[in-house]
Amino acid sequence: MKSTKLLWYITGILLAINLVFYLGGFNDTMLLYVSDILPVICSFIAVICLFIAYKGFKGLDLTKISWFMIFLGILLSFVAETLYGILEIIEGLNMNDTFPSIADYFWCIGYIPLFIGLAIMFVNYKRSGFPLGNTRIYVMLILLYLVLFSVVSYFLLIPIINDPETNGIQTFFYLFYPIGDIFLVIPAAILMYITSLFGRGIISRPWKYLAIGFLCFSFADLLYSYLSWQGKYESGNMIDAAWHLGYLLIALSGLYQRDLVKEFN
Repeated sequence: MKSTKLLWYITGILLAINLVFYLGGFNDTMLLYVSDILPVICSFIAVICLFIAYKGFKGLDLTKISWFMIFLGILLSFVAETLYGILEIIEGLNMNDTFPSIADYFWCIGYIPLFIGLAIMFVNYKRSGFPLGNTRIYVMLILLYLVLFSVVSYFLLIPIINDPETNGIQTFFYLFYPIGDIFLVIPAAILMYITSLFGRGIISRPWKYLAIGFLCFSFADLLYSYLSWQGKYESGNMIDAAWHLGYLLIALSGLYQRDLVKEFN
């Protein structure tokens, strides 16, 4: 069976497990284990698939470096997911009370190589002389970014900043996740648009799934920042499914990139 097709089946099974446990009325202990183990599994799958994509390149060029940086960013997220599970399951810590934990530092550091990878790829396409598309599309994306940032700032960021009960380090992490996600979604969407201009769906497919994966992260992180700030986030929350889906879509982007490299070699 083709690896991408197999991963689609795995994605469906894992998301079904999400729904069964989150909607099935299971006890808190079971939800705790599921909500901590599933993201480790999903992020590990993404790490493996991105590494396969990276190893699929023959020589060392900017495209290979870009995918390595994306692999590195998700690898750090996998470490963070693992640490989070250890702290909550083995150490028995209440993660709302200990926020931010060491896992949050790994998540935040992971944004750096992810953004660098996207930036390298954009610069690579620009230098290559490939068509970059209609300027109006970029203006629309910038406007969309400004609108999103304004809405998020008004309803989430400003209230968190003004909250006297939230200390400085907590405020930083609450603000970092939604802002960092927006900085990933926009360049990923731009790369998806640029590659779509090449006329073949297979070329833009890796960036499409990467962009949608980051969008899932953004949606989940926004809700998490709000719920955690309010002290209402608990293990087994339905928003966890968005993180899991994000990892699996990013995994698919890696396999589609590997297939793309194979086709042109």
